[in-house]
Amino acid sequence: MWSTGMGQDGPDDDFLRRVTAPENEIPVGLPTSVVLARTDDAAVALFGLQVYTTGVAFTLVIRVRPSSQLGTGRALNELVWGRGPGPGRFLLGIELSDGRRASGLPTPDRDSDLVFHSGSGSGGEASVEQTWWLSPLPPDGPLRLVVRCPELGIGETVTELDGSAMRRAADGVVTLWPWERPPEDRHVEPPPPDVPPDSWFAGPS
Repeated sequence: MWSTGMGQDGPDDDFLRRVTAPENEIPVGLPTSVVLARTDDAAVALFGLQVYTTGVAFTLVIRVRPSSQLGTGRALNELVWGRGPGPGRFLLGIELSDGRRASGLPTPDRDSDLVFHSGSGSGGEASVEQTWWLSPLPPDGPLRLVVRCPELGIGETVTELDGSAMRRAADGVVTLWPWERPPEDRHVEPPPPDVPPDSWFAGPS
């Protein structure tokens, strides 16, 4: 959920600085490891909180007991990364102390300045880890995280983190050099591999 930051000439610099964790900074790591929800057969936790000047990155981990009979047969990967409707899907949301809210659902609020989205991830049938990015830094006060996944037996569960601690930690961020606008992503077709002239692969496609 975020504003597009799009002008007539494309995304503005402020948006580009906040859309992902800035690569010109060394973040401050906070010793945060919190179980957000837990049942006898599943658990959701947050760890690896990293504070930048423009936001906060963290890792979300979902674990399922291999011998459990949770859900209706959908794979854990599908619950986390699946698209389209699905009442049992895993959902994550945040609420700031000033009332602003965002979630991982693909419903951007163009009037909001919040950037909140998932990044890279990995996992299998019983464990998934996924990075998340929130920008800007949360205001002083509680930062509420909300998780929900009925198919894992997890109802809506709220956990509070300390937004004030994140803001204080940002004072220790090391800026390596001034931020620069990233180069344009130009797709270049790679050259074909070397194959013998009489190879089937050398013929017309």
